[in-house]
Amino acid sequence: MRRLFFSVLAGFGLFASVLLAEDIFVVSDIYALNPDGKCHEIVGGDFGEFAKKNNHWDAATKTIKMFAAKNEETAVQIVIPKTGKGFSGKMSNLTGPGTILADRATFSALLWIKSSKTVKLHPDIVIPLDGSIAGIKSFDVPTEIKGLPKADNKVGPMLFEVWVPKDAQAGVYKGEVSVLEGDKEIEKLNVQLTVFDFEMPVMPTFALDFLDYGMPSQDGGMNERIAQSGLGKPATKISERAKKFNWQVYKLTMDNRGFENVLPYSSQRGTPAWAPPIVGKGADAKVMSWAEWDEVFAPILDGKCNKFGEPPAHFTLPFNVNYPHICDGDPAKQFDWRPFKDSIPDGPGKNDALKEFEETFRVIAAEYIKHFAEKGWTKTRFEIYYNQKPLDNRNRVPWKQDEPTLEFEYKALRYFYNVTHWAFAAAKEKNLQFVTRLDIGHWNCDKMQGPDGSTGVCFKGKDYNKGNADKYLKDVIDHWVIGVTHGEGAQHLIKDYCQPAPSPVKILNYNTSGTNALGRHYGEFAGLGFRYARIGFVGCIFYKADLKSGDPEDAGEGAYESYCLYQGTKLGFDGALC
Repeated sequence: MRRLFFSVLAGFGLFASVLLAEDIFVVSDIYALNPDGKCHEIVGGDFGEFAKKNNHWDAATKTIKMFAAKNEETAVQIVIPKTGKGFSGKMSNLTGPGTILADRATFSALLWIKSSKTVKLHPDIVIPLDGSIAGIKSFDVPTEIKGLPKADNKVGPMLFEVWVPKDAQAGVYKGEVSVLEGDKEIEKLNVQLTVFDFEMPVMPTFALDFLDYGMPSQDGGMNERIAQSGLGKPATKISERAKKFNWQVYKLTMDNRGFENVLPYSSQRGTPAWAPPIVGKGADAKVMSWAEWDEVFAPILDGKCNKFGEPPAHFTLPFNVNYPHICDGDPAKQFDWRPFKDSIPDGPGKNDALKEFEETFRVIAAEYIKHFAEKGWTKTRFEIYYNQKPLDNRNRVPWKQDEPTLEFEYKALRYFYNVTHWAFAAAKEKNLQFVTRLDIGHWNCDKMQGPDGSTGVCFKGKDYNKGNADKYLKDVIDHWVIGVTHGEGAQHLIKDYCQPAPSPVKILNYNTSGTNALGRHYGEFAGLGFRYARIGFVGCIFYKADLKSGDPEDAGEGAYESYCLYQGTKLGFDGALC
């Protein structure tokens, strides 16, 4: 590395370094670098004095400054502003009040993808340099990786992360990072990591729920499923390749303190795809086999699929209007709910025409309780989520159960959620958590407030309050998932819905990945969890994690930008990328 020194005060022999165009520097990981080396967030794009000194970097002493709680991952971005082959990083042990071992550090390349909206390159995709992704252990400047667009980049941003052990002593730890070009060390940087005297929990307290309409392996081209349409159909054993694909995505999300959460039935037909199959109806219904389902999901629910050793906070079960009752994909064979459009009762045991559905639900719920108790799955909240909308060619349901807006829909949901609570009532004795979930965008449309306390109305206001939604739903919903517009506008009401442990009622924000998110200021996302928590949300649902169009090279309409994760197939591996 070339350096230019000049005398500042010759009599005292003091020297200072002048940062050259090829000098490595360090900035916060929230900054995004364009291929030409300019910063996405800074007007004009020039880091200027930030490249010499900022909260994470002192060029004069070549020191990286990092800060973390115990059991927290802290990260900075090492910027390599030069061409070359095979860049990577390596950390020494960090010593201080104790030792943080070198293997607690990871290095990743932060590379570029195409935007379908602007057809521009944006820095977004994270490629770990540990060989887990198609054997990649280093990157070049300019970068040429099969499956990624050719960026002709002049800089190489490298993410440097340290996962502080939960038993680390508080204090300052020091060590070194070597920046390598091939086998040659081209720069040695000092590391100063301050560990605070408090601990991040192993199980996240803010839920980052990545909603997926199908298992990741299906998005990866493996059209496998456990259950088939109809009763009495035996379960299908899932291939090892598909299981490993799914586990990789669950690990990726949970290692980053979120979790994959799959809707395990076809969203409108309600036929189970990822469920233990059912035979029989009413009191005679039973689960045919748990073995195939357990092979896929037991490692996830046991906590074996991530570095924390914890299960996902939430996990959606296949129960809906067409499972475990009937389970058929053909609408003509499904139970016809349409005659009950305006006459559905508020709970079970009040209409003999619904007895078979209710009894099927109850006896299969009992089997789930028994099986989950035997497995010891007490940390996860298992969600029952009704997602159907009226579609004559797919179902015989007259109500919107997802995003309801009218009183007759609220009445129907009250029935289904009361059936759910009734069927799973015995779970509390086993220390299991089976909860109800509702996704509803228009929530308290006419009770919004401005910063000055003035009242307002949603510009697309629905009949939430006029339809007496609270009357029908407030005491039967455990997880409310509401849009951020209504959550912010009516945030003064959130506390009225929340309920503390041991049976907490949660309010979560519904958030789309967004087709224009790449063009926004990246710093906006760094504080998203703090912002939502301050409003009163205890989690965020990200729609959607599906990998169907997750091609980093695809700049066509409907490309990956509608999704939260990147498809790894084009890079030569089965799984997803951040």
